[in-house]
Amino acid sequence: MKFCIEEINRLSKADFVELFKNVVECFPEAPEVVSEMVPFSSYAVLIKAFMDYLEQLNSIKKLKIVKLHPHLVPQINKSKLTDESASEQSTVGLNRMENDEKRVILTLLIESYWEKFNFPFVICVRECKSTDDIIESVRTRMSRTPEEELKVAFEHVKKITSLRIADIVSH
Repeated sequence: MKFCIEEINRLSKADFVELFKNVVECFPEAPEVVSEMVPFSSYAVLIKAFMDYLEQLNSIKKLKIVKLHPHLVPQINKSKLTDESASEQSTVGLNRMENDEKRVILTLLIESYWEKFNFPFVICVRECKSTDDIIESVRTRMSRTPEEELKVAFEHVKKITSLRIADIVSH
């Protein structure tokens, strides 16, 4: 069930934070801050509030948020996935990868990415058609500097956030 903006505006701060707690992966500070901006005149204004909040963060907090995202390869991922991440990763079959060539390639690429950047590879998997898209994206993004790649990873965080809000709120 999706909520309309009027229902969102009537939520208590605690309920707002609970409802939006994982729109930014494991970072409840975002809905805590955005809850102070209620009421929202529209869905677009709600999205803008979250995006503005994310944009104004310093690079240390942006890096922290990127590091809160899980690894895409289950064998590397040491922590339990949030329901949101598990659902998103299943859309391209990451949860069903067997011991095949693509899993091996993706695992090696993700490990190399981590070694180079010291943060997990973040991609909006809902924008990917297959694991091939993810593999190609990792390869492409490996050529960036850490500073450039943090910016790209954070843009994906914002895309993920927007899609997660769209899962909650009708527009």
